[in-house]
Amino acid sequence: MRTLDNTLPITRSFRIRFTKFANGERMPMLLDGHGVPVYLPTLYVTTQIRNASKAPNTMLAVLDALRWLLRWADGRGISLEQRFKAKVFLNDTEIESLRAFAQTKSAVRGQARPKVIAIPRRTEGARLSRTASSPARISTNAHYVRLSYIAHYVNWLGNHILDRSRADEADRKSLARMATRIEMSRPRVRRGSSFAARRSLDTTAQQRLAELVRLTFPGNPFAMALRIRNALIISLLSELGVRAGELLALKIQDFDLQANEVIIARRHDDPQDPRSNQPVAKTLDRRLPLTPELSKAVYDYVLHDRGKLRRAKRHDFLIVTHQSVPHEGLPMSIKGLEKIFALLRSAEPKLAKLTPHVLRHTWNERFSARMDASNTTVADEEKMRSHWMGWREASGSAAMYLPRRTEQLAKQAALQLQTPRANGRGRHESQRCCGGQG
Repeated sequence: MRTLDNTLPITRSFRIRFTKFANGERMPMLLDGHGVPVYLPTLYVTTQIRNASKAPNTMLAVLDALRWLLRWADGRGISLEQRFKAKVFLNDTEIESLRAFAQTKSAVRGQARPKVIAIPRRTEGARLSRTASSPARISTNAHYVRLSYIAHYVNWLGNHILDRSRADEADRKSLARMATRIEMSRPRVRRGSSFAARRSLDTTAQQRLAELVRLTFPGNPFAMALRIRNALIISLLSELGVRAGELLALKIQDFDLQANEVIIARRHDDPQDPRSNQPVAKTLDRRLPLTPELSKAVYDYVLHDRGKLRRAKRHDFLIVTHQSVPHEGLPMSIKGLEKIFALLRSAEPKLAKLTPHVLRHTWNERFSARMDASNTTVADEEKMRSHWMGWREASGSAAMYLPRRTEQLAKQAALQLQTPRANGRGRHESQRCCGGQG
C-alpha cells in the first residue's frame, strides 16, 4: 500500500504580506520567518508576473503556490537552488510527494491530529488510537492551478541557475522533462455538472436572508450598532450584483442620490486607499441606477451611522469598520466582509454557501427571469447583462448564463410533448393502447 507523503515536518515558516508603495501600487511578497522577502520567489514574481502586468491577486496566487513548494522542500531537506546548481533535478518519487503535499489545505498545522476511535467493549474491550490518514484537501481546480504555478516556477528557477553555470543542452532538456512531469501530475479537471454550477440562492433562501438582516428581526446575528451597515451591504450586493471588491471600493462621491445613480469605478493602485490588500473593480467602469429605497438607505447610513465615526471623516470610502480602535472608521477590509458572511452562514443553514459572489449569481438569475418574461432577444439580453456586469460585449462572459435559458425552453418543450393527446372519443392515447386499463 503506497503512502502519500503529505504530512512532512515544517522547519521554516513562510507568510505573504502586501506592500504598498508610494505611488499606490500594491505588491504581495513572500516572507521568511524573520520577515525578510525570499529572494528567488520575489525575483520570479517581479520579473515574470508583475512585469507582465498581472493583477496583484494573480501574484498572490502564485506566491501561495510557491509557499507550498518551499514548505515541501524544507520538510524533505531539499534545497532547490543547490540541487539545480548540481544539475540534480526532482525525480518521480519526489514529484509524487510534491503532488500529494500540494493538495493539502494546511501545512503549517502540518501533522495530522490523532483521532481516538471507540471500539465496543464487547468486541475488543479496549480503545484503539490511530492517526488520521490525510488532512483536508483543496479542490481539484485549486490543486491544478497550484501545480501549474509550481511547474512554471521550477522551470524558470532551473534556467535561471543554469544560465549562470556551464550547462549543456542535455541539462536543459532534463530540466524541461522535470517541469513537464510536474504538469502531468496535475489532476484532470472535468467540466462541472450544470446542476453543481448553480450557485445562486433560491427564492426561499433569498427571503430568509432578507429577514435575517432586517433591523428589528429578533434572530439578527449582528450587534445593534452594525445592523444598518450590514443590511446596506446585503442590499447593495443583492440589488446591484456587484463584486465584493467593487462594493468595498465604493466612495461617497460615486453616488448621485438626487439622480438615484452610482458609478462603479476602477481605481487600481489608489494612493488614497489605506488598505494594503486593496479591493478593486475587476470589470469596466459603469453607471448603474438605484431604487429610491436604496438611495435613501445609503443616505441614512452616511448621515446617521458612518458620520458618527471620527476617522471615517478623513476618507471618502462608503463602507467602514465600526469596531473599536484602532480600526474604527477605516475602510472595511476584505477579511472584514468575509466575517460578516461567515456569521450569516452560521446563523442560517439555508445560507450555508452564502458569499458575496453567490449574491452576484443570484442577481443574474433574477435578471434572466425578467428577460424571459419580457421576451427579450438573446442578443439584447447579452448586451444589457454585459453593461450591468461591466463586461466587454465581445468577451463572451454574458453567454455563461444562456444555458439556463436553453434549459428552461427545453423543459417547456418536453412538458408539452409529455402532455397526453386526446383522441376523438376523449380518451388518451395511452389508455387506448392499453385497452383502457390503469
